[in-house]
Amino acid sequence: MESDIFNKKLILIFIILLFSTALNAGNYFIKSEIRDGELRLYFNSDIERVTYFSIKTEDGSNKYVYDIYGGVLPREKGISHHSYRDIESFRIAQNSSTKLRVVIKSKQKALDKHVYLGNLLVIPLIYGKEATIKGKTLSNSKKESYSSKKSRYIVVVDAGHGGKDNGASCCNGSRVEKRVVLSVSQKLKEMLEELGYIVYMTRDDDVFIKLRKRTEFANEKRADIFISVHANAAPNERQAKFLKGLEIYYLSPAQTERAKKAAQKENDVMFADKDFYTTNIMTSLITDEKLIESHKLGIDVSHNMIHNLRGEFGDIENGGVKGANFWVLVGAQMPAILVETGYITHSQEGENLLNSEYQRLLAKGIAEGIEQYLNNKR
Repeated sequence: MESDIFNKKLILIFIILLFSTALNAGNYFIKSEIRDGELRLYFNSDIERVTYFSIKTEDGSNKYVYDIYGGVLPREKGISHHSYRDIESFRIAQNSSTKLRVVIKSKQKALDKHVYLGNLLVIPLIYGKEATIKGKTLSNSKKESYSSKKSRYIVVVDAGHGGKDNGASCCNGSRVEKRVVLSVSQKLKEMLEELGYIVYMTRDDDVFIKLRKRTEFANEKRADIFISVHANAAPNERQAKFLKGLEIYYLSPAQTERAKKAAQKENDVMFADKDFYTTNIMTSLITDEKLIESHKLGIDVSHNMIHNLRGEFGDIENGGVKGANFWVLVGAQMPAILVETGYITHSQEGENLLNSEYQRLLAKGIAEGIEQYLNNKR
C-alpha cells in the first residue's frame, strides 16, 4: 500500500516537472509601452520571427495583425489598457501554442513598418511612420532577417493517396495518381531543400495515411507551409476529352460546381458513407488569417507553375485558385493548399504527368511559388 502511494507521488512530481518545463520553453511577454508614436513590446528573450497581415472589417476599419513566433502570454498580462489617437483598440492573445498575436484596429492606412531586434518589437501607430531600433528599420533589416532565418522555415509536402488508395487512374492502370504525385513530391522536396528550407514528407513510399493524420503531422512539425499534391480526373469518358488544366485549392466552402466535384473526389476515401453536412461542418472553423494567407500562397504557386510549364509544354490551361472543402486541409494550423497537377484522364495532359521533365517543372513551379510567398511575408 505504502509502495503504491510512493509510486503515485513520484508520477505526480514527474508530471509537475514536465508541465513546468513546457511552460518555461517559450519567449514570455514582459511589458508594453507607447512612446514617440510607437507601441513597444518587450520579451524575456530574443524574438524568433514576426509576420504581419491586415484584414478589412465591415465597419471600414482595418485590423493590423502581428504574429510573434515562440511568444507566450503570461496570465493577467495584456495591452488593452493602451490608448492612442486614431487607434480604436489594442489586443494581445495566445493564438496557438507557438504563436502570440497582437491586433491593432484603426481606420488609418497600413501600419506595417514594424521592426524587431533582440527582445523588442516596435510597431508604428501613425501611418507612414517607420519604426526604428538602434538604427534598424524594416527596410534595412528585411534581407538580413530573412536570409538568416530562411533555414528555419518548415515545409510539409503531402503526396496524395498511397497504399490501398490509388487515387485517380486511367488507361488500364498505366496512369495512377498515387505514383505520379509521389514522384512530383519527391522532386519538390529536393528543390526546397536546395533553396534552404527544412522539408518533411507525410509519405515517401507507397503507404496509406489517413487524411487527418497528414495535417496532424504538419502541426507536430510546426510547419510554416503545407502543400498537398494531387492529380485530377474527369468523371466520365466524354468529359475526359476536354477537362484539363492546373488548379489550386485552399480550404473554404466550395465556390463553384467544379470545386465541389474536385473536393468530393479527394474526400471519398474519408467520407464514403458520410452525408453532406458531415463533410462540410469543419469549414465553419476556418479563420480569416488562414483563408487569406492560403489564398495568397495559392496565387504565387499557381503563377509560377504556369510560367515554368508554358515555356516548354506550350499553352497549359490555368484552372486558377479556388476555395473548396478538402478534408486533407482541415486542421492545418498554417497556410495550406492542395495542388491539382493536371488531369490524369486527359489524353495529352495525362501523358505529360508521366513525363519526368514535366514533373520537374511542376515541382520547380511549386517551389518558386513558396519562395515568392515567403519573400513577400518578410
